[in-house]
Amino acid sequence: MAERIYTSTAQGKLESLEETPFSSEDELQALIAEHPELLDGEQIRPGNARRWLLITREKGIASSSGEGARWAVDHLIVDQDAVPTLVEVKRGRNSEIRRAIVGQMLDYAANASETWTADDLRNAFVKQVGDRGLDPADELAVLLGDEEPDVEGFWEDVSTNLAARRLRLLFIADKIPDELARVVALLNAQMPSIEVLAVEIKRFHGESSETLVPRVIGRISAGTSGGRGSSARITRDSFLEGFASEEVGGVADRLLGLVRKPNSYVHYGTSGVSIRATCSAWKRHISLAWLWPQPNTVMWQSTRDFSFGAAILDEELPEKLRTVLEGWVNQFSADSFTEDVSSKGVKAWAVSHETAVDQQELLVNRLSNILSKLASL
Repeated sequence: MAERIYTSTAQGKLESLEETPFSSEDELQALIAEHPELLDGEQIRPGNARRWLLITREKGIASSSGEGARWAVDHLIVDQDAVPTLVEVKRGRNSEIRRAIVGQMLDYAANASETWTADDLRNAFVKQVGDRGLDPADELAVLLGDEEPDVEGFWEDVSTNLAARRLRLLFIADKIPDELARVVALLNAQMPSIEVLAVEIKRFHGESSETLVPRVIGRISAGTSGGRGSSARITRDSFLEGFASEEVGGVADRLLGLVRKPNSYVHYGTSGVSIRATCSAWKRHISLAWLWPQPNTVMWQSTRDFSFGAAILDEELPEKLRTVLEGWVNQFSADSFTEDVSSKGVKAWAVSHETAVDQQELLVNRLSNILSKLASL
């Protein structure tokens, strides 16, 4: 039996609105793509409402790196904390919503975290936004609530979340069956880094109006979730407290202490920090170091522990700037205690936490010198 709700008109009369199923899954998919706010961010995180940015529809997922797409998720979106969110849409009358969709989404999550890169997602986002005649930076500004968003930092956070398998899975339907609701609650309680939720979106039609009512299912209360699914940015204090020993944290503190605004700053991500510089010879910031409290853990673009390098050497740089950055990067290539962790677009060397303690004077002097050189360009 269809549900019914009532609205009060301007004339003080009650208008009856009757529940009306969506005619197709594509209709519901298109509605969410155009209005992702229907995935009620306040219900998902009361007091810290999630805001959404569509990356693309039908984002392909490969079963192994370098292969073509084997699956495609209905929507890929991100929130303001750069958490990739996979959205799969079904109508309540579709029999797959009771069982097949769960296995399907787990396949998606397992393989997406292994085969996607932040560059993949960024390129898909830029294309999707460009096709609509919009500006990517403007869209990010709205998401982040910042007129001058840290674009590079945001995509670094996306990369970090992918590497940590910090994702969100959303099952969407106009009717969420009890069987799916129970599975969602179980998965959300047992998966430490992946938030799993269902969103039921009901549509009600009347003679002169239409009302959409979203309901989030499976959310764990803040008191019991342990912050599951959250990736709020760390602070300086929480970053330094994350190191296993005070000695290593002390080295990180010394490196952060070299930063002097306005020519350099620290970007606090969700798991670590990057030290960045600006100079008059280049229009964007220049990342020089990535510091991670988690020892021996591969993070953004294969960096780990304390990594030093540059992420713009593959771009067309002014000659003076390139000479300075290559001199900075090449210092580490001759060290016996560093490991080359370079990846696409990033030239970097990693220093283990233990070695950073032993070599801290050298590391502090090198970082201090490069910051001074860039400030003088």
